[in-house]
Amino acid sequence: MTLHTLVDWLVPGDVPSDTGSVSLVFERPLPAWAWLMVALGAVVVAVWSYRRLQGAARPLSRALRTTLVVLRSASILLLAVLVSGPGVRFERTRIEPDRLVVLVDRSRSLTIADAPGGGTREQQLAATLRGAEGMLAAIAGAAPTGGGGPAAVAAREIDVVGFSGGAFSLPVQGVRIADALGAPEGERTDLDAALRQAVARSAGRPLSGVLVLSDGRSTVPVSPDTLRLLERDSVRVYTVALGSNERIGDAAIVATAQPARAFVRDRVPVEVRIDRGAVAGASKGADGAAADASPLEVRLVDAETGAELARKEVPAPDSPGAAGEQVVVLDAAGDAAGVRRWRVELVGVRADLVRENDVRELSVEFIDRPLRVLYVEGTSRWEYRYFKNLLTREKDVESSILLLSADRDFAQEGNMPIARLPRTKEEFAKYDLFVLGDVPSGFFSPDQLAVIRAEVSERGAGLLWIAGERSTPSSWEATPLADLFPFRPPLALEPRTGASIVRPTSVAERLGVLRLSDDGDGWPDVLTDPDMQWPRLRYVQSVPRSRLKPTAEVLADAEGIGAAASEPTAAVTRMRFGAGEVVFVATDEIWRWRYGQGERYPERFWIPLVRLLARESLVKGDERATLAVEPARVAPGESVVVTLRFADEESAEQSAATLPVEIVAADGTPVGRVEVVREGGSATATVPVEKVGAFRAVASDPAFGSVAAAFEVVRRDDELRRGDTDHEALAEIARRTGGQVLDTQSLAGLAEILPRRARETDESVLRALWDTPAALTLLLVLLGLEWIGRRLLRLV
Repeated sequence: MTLHTLVDWLVPGDVPSDTGSVSLVFERPLPAWAWLMVALGAVVVAVWSYRRLQGAARPLSRALRTTLVVLRSASILLLAVLVSGPGVRFERTRIEPDRLVVLVDRSRSLTIADAPGGGTREQQLAATLRGAEGMLAAIAGAAPTGGGGPAAVAAREIDVVGFSGGAFSLPVQGVRIADALGAPEGERTDLDAALRQAVARSAGRPLSGVLVLSDGRSTVPVSPDTLRLLERDSVRVYTVALGSNERIGDAAIVATAQPARAFVRDRVPVEVRIDRGAVAGASKGADGAAADASPLEVRLVDAETGAELARKEVPAPDSPGAAGEQVVVLDAAGDAAGVRRWRVELVGVRADLVRENDVRELSVEFIDRPLRVLYVEGTSRWEYRYFKNLLTREKDVESSILLLSADRDFAQEGNMPIARLPRTKEEFAKYDLFVLGDVPSGFFSPDQLAVIRAEVSERGAGLLWIAGERSTPSSWEATPLADLFPFRPPLALEPRTGASIVRPTSVAERLGVLRLSDDGDGWPDVLTDPDMQWPRLRYVQSVPRSRLKPTAEVLADAEGIGAAASEPTAAVTRMRFGAGEVVFVATDEIWRWRYGQGERYPERFWIPLVRLLARESLVKGDERATLAVEPARVAPGESVVVTLRFADEESAEQSAATLPVEIVAADGTPVGRVEVVREGGSATATVPVEKVGAFRAVASDPAFGSVAAAFEVVRRDDELRRGDTDHEALAEIARRTGGQVLDTQSLAGLAEILPRRARETDESVLRALWDTPAALTLLLVLLGLEWIGRRLLRLV
């Protein structure tokens, strides 16, 4: 009979089948000498009990008496054993294996090609994981590493977790992690959250370590709280740094802005917003000289022909105003009607992390028709004489010029001569720009003023004010056009004291105006030279910046000279008003710049302003409706407001009460749809956006055809905008947690340095014997046999 068979008979109930061994234990154990004394005592008591008893004389009485002594000794000894609490212990030990968490970076920054050998970080990651499959198999198989015992041979678990903005499981089969990665598509990286989630996934289970394979680039730095959590739980972090050890930097085109439409042969400004990143452009040699003479430049290219249209150098990092994002303005003209596709490119970058964000495409529609201007002036002042000649001579400009102080027989000038002011909306609608000189407001009827206001705010016509000593802007207060001045009332402005010079602002550069130098890019030094007399303007109205409206922008400042220097005031101010734009020029002495220079400086001053203001009318043109998306650049999770405006009441009435607006991706794929509800002359809806990319909102209806507006969704912490590696952060995490920084070669030894954290749990089962039927049966048998013997001997 085996021990298990005996146990099955002695112990009622199920016996655990996965026991390693079975042993007899006591609840109140006695030492060996005590058991010896108990046994001797039992024999002494039994002998003493039967020594004086007399029974019947029988041949076997002596042997039978000895048997009874043995039975009584056994009964006493059995009682002593039962009192000590005997039981059977089924030995069973459960080993809880420790686990290794492998954190694999799955963010888009792994697509950057700065790994050793010229490959991408993703390729380096895949090669590293394939080379580590043997090591991972050894960890998962848990070959003995010495020390003996169950824990030394317990298999480890390997938990493979991908992370970007958060942690997520990867469908790994065995140790072939590289085959289960998929494309790195994470839009952001949060290494801090990934480490905390890795520890949380193993809560209550032994964790031998965390292996992090990443470039270290994280939008959220690892917090001290996370490091303290890892230190508290003695979790060692082993890191494998991907990508370049050096920070290369990434110059990127963040955004571009340009007019949607322009006149043929119009110089169209293209505003390029550039983030240089850590790219300096030209590197320095040991002697401080330029080792690489190629600066960082941006150029404008015709996307169809490849011809370069314009090029400009991006200011160096140590240049004034070159920190952070920088704005470079290029311009080009279209010589034929139609949509022109242009491309903006960053060039001259020695090493750049992400080439994809060095290029942006854009389009401009050129309209082949003359720019039409209505110029109304009060008196034949000097500025009028030269400005009207500029309009008349300018190619592609048709002008109607009306001088109010002229005699009846004076032939009004312009190549579209008129004898009176327009009176109806249709007559005013022929013009793209209204220029109002020093003309009294009373010359216009209230209806005419209301029409001009509507043409600017609704149709997008431009309005150019040229200040004068008599009427502009003082006589325009309390008229429908009073709101079309970029400063708050009162409108009676005092002239500046003494002579002034004009200096353009960065806003003018961004808009591509007030560029008077011969190279067409900047302001001539001669116009700001305090020693020169002829560039000085004797009459400039004082427009303090404190009186400007919130939406107004200063294109140029007027500054005093020498002892007469005072606080600069706005000399040229721009303001949007509805669909159109307004520019106020606080002087009528630009003609003074003709001294010894001819018309070049006045022409370069006035004509670009005229084209800027007239260009807005083309955005709306003859369309019966326009669509606007504001803001044009948002982050995921934010919302844009889609507004459909109708050109007239007829178009609004003919359209449906509810209109669909499709949201279309750059490749033409529909990504969403929203319904806008018409209320009066417009329809508006708020659209939440989640996906990153360039999109268009498109509205279609038989009443107005199809209109569209573009907008862009970008992440504030875009992965590819700050793509440099951060190996120092990975090294710091490893140092703080007691781990190590590993490379492709040292990663193979991780199985040897990984600490053993497997836990042994005692799950032995104890079954008591003293209260079992077998114990009672044995006691009764002993006592019964003794009683039978006593009866046979007829003991009295």
